[in-house]
Amino acid sequence: MNVAFDSWIPIINTSGCKELASLCAVLTEGDKFVDLAVRPHERVALMRLFLCVTHAALKGPKNYNEWREVPKKLPEAALTYLNKWKDSFELFHETKPWLQVAGLSKSAECKVSQADTEDWTPVSKLNFSFATGNNTTLFDHSGMSENRSIVIVETLLSMLTFQCFSPGGLISQVYWNGKQSGKSSKDGPCVPASMIHAFLRGKNLLATIHLNLPTHEDIQFSYGKRDFGKPVWEMMPTSFGDLDNVKNATETYVGRLVSMTRLIHLHPSGDRMLIGDGLPYPTFTDGFPQEPTATVVVRQKGGKDKRAILSYQPAKALWRELAAIVIKRKAEGTDGPLSLRAIQDGKRCDLIVAALARDKATIVDTAESVFHISSQLHSNHGTVAYESEVKTAEAMANRLGYGIETYRREIDHGWEGAGPAKWELKTKLHALATIHYWTTIEKNLPLLMAHIEAIGTDNAIPTRKAWRKMLFSAACEAYRIVCGQETPRQLRAFAKGLQKLTTKQGKSESATNKTKEKNHEQPFNKIA
Repeated sequence: MNVAFDSWIPIINTSGCKELASLCAVLTEGDKFVDLAVRPHERVALMRLFLCVTHAALKGPKNYNEWREVPKKLPEAALTYLNKWKDSFELFHETKPWLQVAGLSKSAECKVSQADTEDWTPVSKLNFSFATGNNTTLFDHSGMSENRSIVIVETLLSMLTFQCFSPGGLISQVYWNGKQSGKSSKDGPCVPASMIHAFLRGKNLLATIHLNLPTHEDIQFSYGKRDFGKPVWEMMPTSFGDLDNVKNATETYVGRLVSMTRLIHLHPSGDRMLIGDGLPYPTFTDGFPQEPTATVVVRQKGGKDKRAILSYQPAKALWRELAAIVIKRKAEGTDGPLSLRAIQDGKRCDLIVAALARDKATIVDTAESVFHISSQLHSNHGTVAYESEVKTAEAMANRLGYGIETYRREIDHGWEGAGPAKWELKTKLHALATIHYWTTIEKNLPLLMAHIEAIGTDNAIPTRKAWRKMLFSAACEAYRIVCGQETPRQLRAFAKGLQKLTTKQGKSESATNKTKEKNHEQPFNKIA
């Protein structure tokens, strides 16, 4: 199978139907495809592949003028480039299989026995959606079963994604040209800190690639004097000691786009593989620039400002982080994604935000959202207003929690009256209320966007009132769902809790809450 010319990439065509396209088709006929039809982390890996080949084919773009010509020049340049490197894109090439290492073995003799695959790992381990290894999923019970059938195009997409997002941890050992790999592996470049990835979305796939393609000037702004680099298949490392090629693969902008975090060799049958720890990729915590799609924010730690990667928290919807994401990169402080450099002031855009959450070596969740970004959100006053309204929503969530706490205290004098299952009850009520509250808000997010769009006009105050009125209604509805009103005692408790919800916390009330906390009357945990 040839990765460049055979169809394996799931896309949505202009008729709205899902089909498979080749890498060549995406880069030469991308205007015929509306979007990708993949999971969030797979989108990130595919976009990195598209950008990598585009940079290599164009040998640029070096500046803004060349960037404007990309849609015209890319189809011919990509076809020429992929034909030139066609052999390097063969998935089962004898000496240089694509994104793999041919010289892997389970023994120091460097002999690969394809007849005896007992020690080989099932390729299901490459797919995070399968229940295999550390991952358990709700609707997948096959695990690493011998009867599981995985087509090669799925394995190819999973392998590309796994190389970008594989979390560190214990891993099987293999020999690469006589040298054994380590027992413990490091993170892939896209997974540290459960980072949030952002892309601009165009009217078709070609436009999307164009919008997210930085120029050499943009890359130099973020990566400094580091080499621009070449794709890993042009400078494939032959061993851990192949320092020049390893440096190109791990420390240059283009070299890192398609990574080799793990050493992999697929069996010709496509159902098993050899796998071991691969090349070490320096991360942001090592002092390396953040990934092109990642965002850097400033956090307070120990009374000092600390720059950190913006992380995805499954309990916190992605829209609550938009203000940080859309900020353009600066020389110091907060750094927006390099992929958003094409945003022009005063212009609206569509933004795709994707993330994968991990807990050590376990994949917890994935998420993806598409947002229509107002031109006002690019400005300082727009981001300040957005952040302020997000905090308003979070404050209302806290009031909802205190209202429910008051209701429970009136019913049975706090959680102690609930008996041994009090913590289970508390968690259940918390989940029911907050899920309903935040889901309702997300459905009505256009109200917030309308307010941001109206900033600086006579409609700013009315749109803000409409947004905040919706927040209040959502909190009251969530409170009614959780707190019963069937008995006189419940009605009395309901009224007191509702009063707590509908009254803004002032200084005196905050002081009262602190006193209650000292007396172990703990309110609901603050919403993340």
